[in-house]
Amino acid sequence: MKFVEGHAAMVIEKPVRTLVVADLHLGFEEEYRSKGVRIPLQSPKIVQELQNIAAEQAAERLLVVGDLKHNVRGPSRLEYELLPKLLKPLKKVVDEIVVVPGNHDGKVAQLLAGLASFTPAKGLVVEEEKTGFTHGHVRPDRKVLLMDFIVTGHLHPVLKVGSGISSARIGIWLKIRGNRRRAAEMLYGKDVEIFSGETTMIIMPSFNKMMQGRSVTEISESGLVRGPLLKTKAFDLMTAEVIGLDGVYIGTLRELREVLG
Repeated sequence: MKFVEGHAAMVIEKPVRTLVVADLHLGFEEEYRSKGVRIPLQSPKIVQELQNIAAEQAAERLLVVGDLKHNVRGPSRLEYELLPKLLKPLKKVVDEIVVVPGNHDGKVAQLLAGLASFTPAKGLVVEEEKTGFTHGHVRPDRKVLLMDFIVTGHLHPVLKVGSGISSARIGIWLKIRGNRRRAAEMLYGKDVEIFSGETTMIIMPSFNKMMQGRSVTEISESGLVRGPLLKTKAFDLMTAEVIGLDGVYIGTLRELREVLG
């Protein structure tokens, strides 16, 4: 696998060249409107950027690691209107769109029948890359934990740069080594003899740049621990390698908190 420089996206080569993203939150504008905030539609721009990257990377497949859409309970009126329109031109760039459902993807599979396929929420395993994909909000399939790499979304990690009105929040990757056996014991409780050694979790930045929260250096450690995998404490977030969208290693989260926290 490789990170796509300058973007919250990665590419895997096998079994087909696949562009991987997470947390598109298409249709998020509806929530803004319900709160009295009128903003121009951004979802078409997000998908256009996705199309451009897929074309540049010669991707044959698009894999969305959760939260294709935004409304939690089911497609909003805007999502009913937007999602099929946005995915149809995307299918002209890639042969296949696969979604590992996230906590915001309820009741959307039927709406997108023929445009996208949906895996179980517990995750997708790509044996050829020794990588498992799961959004991060549910207990992963046992096969996911057996992979060398576990790719998740859900956390929307960002790093605050600068201060005051000149500050900005930029998307970052988090890469964390974890104890596979401890995670298995906490997740499954029994029949964990096959789990040994370490695995590496990669937490993806949100592809939707407007879906970003507080910096990882500002949130308490307990506030960062979201989802069953992280709650096992098999992955020490403070040892996470922080990597910028340009692919440059910035430091560990503990080091950055000491400097910026």
